[in-house]
Amino acid sequence: MIEPKLRESESFEHLRIKEYFYENLPLDNEIDVIKKEYPIGNRIADVYCKLINGKEIVVEIQHSMILAKDLLQRTKEYNENNCYVLWVFNGCSFERYPKIDDNIHYLSFEKCSHMLYRGRVYYINVTKIGLYSPVYPLHFANYYERKSSNYGFRYYRKSLTKKSVIPSIIPSLQFNIFKNKGCKLAGFYDENVRKRCILEIKQFLGDYENIGKDISDIKKLNPHQKKLFLIMAIYSQQFGLHLIYNVLVYLKVATKGDFRYMSIINQYIHNKHS
Repeated sequence: MIEPKLRESESFEHLRIKEYFYENLPLDNEIDVIKKEYPIGNRIADVYCKLINGKEIVVEIQHSMILAKDLLQRTKEYNENNCYVLWVFNGCSFERYPKIDDNIHYLSFEKCSHMLYRGRVYYINVTKIGLYSPVYPLHFANYYERKSSNYGFRYYRKSLTKKSVIPSIIPSLQFNIFKNKGCKLAGFYDENVRKRCILEIKQFLGDYENIGKDISDIKKLNPHQKKLFLIMAIYSQQFGLHLIYNVLVYLKVATKGDFRYMSIINQYIHNKHS
């Protein structure tokens, strides 16, 4: 018989996050059994839940760095024991917070989790003082950084290593279980940020013909610039510059040449609200 792998001494933050889920998951789910430090196969689950309907879920809490291959291996091992897996990371350990942020180094476990959980990574923020923010998802969007050519020309290029992050909210801790990329996974019923952004901008574009008449007196801007200005004014604080630009390119509303203009608008709006 293989003995479950023993854990090293746990930090206060890790213990507090475990306690958070142990106390709060039963409030939003029909749970038959919930246990902390529960042995499953060759692993010890941080929090184990068995729902009334028989589905078994493991909540794995990560307070320190983990390799993507180890994350996938643990997920596979729990899946082999018929458990769905929810990964939650302590944002304070990785400088992740529930706010729009740019120029973020994209860590390997984040890339892996973002892929598994369909465009989101789940975080909770706990410090040695206590809970800083409850669970929230972050969406990682393409980030465009300014570069200079050998001839002195400045241009924007999609970064290969950095991202822009956009937070969303979780309506409750009710589990959403699903399968993706060959894995059994558990998440929550939060909206996909990119899909929400596409939906809202599509709605705006559908109404724009009527809106355009009301702003026809705005001088110095051509019709395309007016459209981009309004989109940024309405949505930049919710979705951020980089995700909006990504979506507008996807919808074939913006081109590479529009990013510089949109970044100027974004800075103007940011300064106005500071």
